Amino acid sequence: MIVTDLRLRNFRNYEQVQVHFSPGINMITGRNAQGKTNLLESLVYLSLTRSFRISNDSALIRNDCEFARAGCTVQEAGREFQLDAIIHNKGKTLSVNRGTVRRTSEFVGKLNTVLFSPDDLGIFLDAPRERRRLLDQEITKVSSGYLFALQNYRSLLKDRNALLKQHSRDDSYMAILEERMIEQSETVISGRRAFIERINRYLPDTYRSLSEEPSEVKLVYQSCIPIDNDIKSSMKIMYDMSREKDYEFRTTNNGIHREDIIFTMNGENVISCASQGQKRMILLAFKLAILHYIEEVSHKTAVLLLDDVLSELDHNRQQKLMRMIQKPYQCIITGTELPDFLKQEAITEFRIEHGNVIQGGNT
Repeated sequence: MIVTDLRLRNFRNYEQVQVHFSPGINMITGRNAQGKTNLLESLVYLSLTRSFRISNDSALIRNDCEFARAGCTVQEAGREFQLDAIIHNKGKTLSVNRGTVRRTSEFVGKLNTVLFSPDDLGIFLDAPRERRRLLDQEITKVSSGYLFALQNYRSLLKDRNALLKQHSRDDSYMAILEERMIEQSETVISGRRAFIERINRYLPDTYRSLSEEPSEVKLVYQSCIPIDNDIKSSMKIMYDMSREKDYEFRTTNNGIHREDIIFTMNGENVISCASQGQKRMILLAFKLAILHYIEEVSHKTAVLLLDDVLSELDHNRQQKLMRMIQKPYQCIITGTELPDFLKQEAITEFRIEHGNVIQGGNT
């Protein structure tokens, strides 16, 4: 899968621009605050229908404009298709090959991107909901069934919490809600278990290769039920044991909406044992492992987006990273300058100045 061109209108600081990417390495350079990250943000939006930087879509619309538009052309398995998103004051309008789609699930996953951003380092200390969001985000890219189950669960959870707040109990309706929640939870937990298992096939070796140290890095799933138990029966026991407490506190205290993932190094939470540099390598290795996960599950390659990552790596690790990604993936990298060791490589360079994109460098 590759993005051949990106089209923006009134998106962030771009009035109107079209960028033609190469299938291999694309380097976007420019001084700070010129709009480099905005280009990556638009590609993530076309992948997930949301920004990785803000929750309010209206902030993506250029000042004093009524709408913003992002579109791209994707080539995959010998075919070509177009994705477009129009952001306006009533929400957003999504289309595939100029045909409007009604549900987000019909759009998400058409373009798969994997982003590494310096802001991602906060994931280790963030609240569990942010790590769940990351987990759900990566799985929904390749599983519409997972997205459907997650959306259904959230709706049922809202209904159960409303029921818990009522003055009188309705045990019959509670039983119906819990049965339906267990059905959706089975899909979500199975998806999360499979994701963790696949990521851990690649994460340890990828980390060792990047960092050149023997530490064992893994992702641990903190599930709401025992990890190896039958999901349906365990969920039923969980609800039976927590129901009275839920009535007392008038909220659902346990379930897939409370789960977490933990990054560990040699069996310890990385928060307590890893340096900032090690955390950066762990997260970068995790993102590379996601590339393998997407390819393994969907049989499609994702587009790798690296936002200002090279400036944080020493020369040796820069070269190691580029060797790992250079052949199998299309990669779009931002930075203030083109590193010297890349000047002799077959890459496409773009320079951004005040919202204008100029193609140059080694093409």
